[in-house]
Amino acid sequence: MKSLRAQIASVTDRENLIYEIWHENQQVAEISKEPGRGYEIEIYPAAENGAWHFDLSEFKAMLEYGVKELESNPQ
Repeated sequence: MKSLRAQIASVTDRENLIYEIWHENQQVAEISKEPGRGYEIEIYPAAENGAWHFDLSEFKAMLEYGVKELESNPQ
């Protein structure tokens, strides 16, 4: 059972596209590659000061796929 989904997005505060990772209706993380910088990840807190719990293989695959998606969608 997959609990995560992702999408490529264009946001106003970034020059390039980003890769958003979501769990239900909450954003978990965002991968970006801005000019002159390497790939970076922002990880957001879980609701109500809780902790995220994901299958490690699924989360790792989502991160790796995100980098590949951003590589193939330069802006």
